[in-house]
Amino acid sequence: MSENTVPCVTCGKPMDGRYCSHCGERRVGPDDHSLHRFFVHGIEAFTNADGKIFATLSFLITRPGRLTADYLKGRRKPYIQPLQLFLIANLVFFLLHPMIGSNTITTDLNTQMRYTWHSGIVRAMVTPRLAARAVSANRYAETFDPAAVRQAKSLVILVVPIFSLAVAALYWRQRPHYSAHLVFSLHFCAFWLLLVCGILALTNLTVGLLRYVHVFPSAVVVSRSIVAVTLAIMTTYLFCSVRMTFGRQSVWISAVKALALGIALDLSLQAYRFVLFFITFWST
Repeated sequence: MSENTVPCVTCGKPMDGRYCSHCGERRVGPDDHSLHRFFVHGIEAFTNADGKIFATLSFLITRPGRLTADYLKGRRKPYIQPLQLFLIANLVFFLLHPMIGSNTITTDLNTQMRYTWHSGIVRAMVTPRLAARAVSANRYAETFDPAAVRQAKSLVILVVPIFSLAVAALYWRQRPHYSAHLVFSLHFCAFWLLLVCGILALTNLTVGLLRYVHVFPSAVVVSRSIVAVTLAIMTTYLFCSVRMTFGRQSVWISAVKALALGIALDLSLQAYRFVLFFITFWST
């Protein structure tokens, strides 16, 4: 062992260069304790992470399925991890929520009672509570709706494992490992959250401009337009994603499976809303 060799402070292996050949830890020098070096390290860490985030988001939006395909091939260094990407998309969604006013994820009491597949169950549970507390539905919603937003921030991730079951059912032969379907689902659901943000922000801007010129589209027309545009973009994105990730089957088979996954996402969202209602109901 040469006189320049020292044990690595992280793994304990002999280290005779600037970096440990076993774990990659960097040898600390006298200048590493300076304030200047502290800020340099901070800037390097931020710019590296920032670069990864922008590269990942760029591929997520413009190259459907590429992130998943690269991840499954083992090319992971240039991107942030799938779960981290989903959490960032989730953060963006809830930061923009007060401005875009989306009810897709948060699902207020009125929507739960009237516009979900389980609305009958919701009404059967809420009505006795309103009577017992001697309050109206609007009054109870003042407590329920903010609680639903808080719960949704952590519960929305339930959409991912539910949706991944549909992905696994359709592509088990191509990818027999469930982790591949989970990664695909994390990437797609991250895109979906960002898509909802983009479409609703654009819708609000469009409606505002139309009102400025004294054109007032009905809520039904706006809602149907949002659903149609979202479904079209999602199906196209899924079509490209599955062909990139799971191989190029015939165009028709890929199209049918993409549409099936679009329906599966809606079913996953409904299941999530069901869980969200129960947890919010029992907490309020």
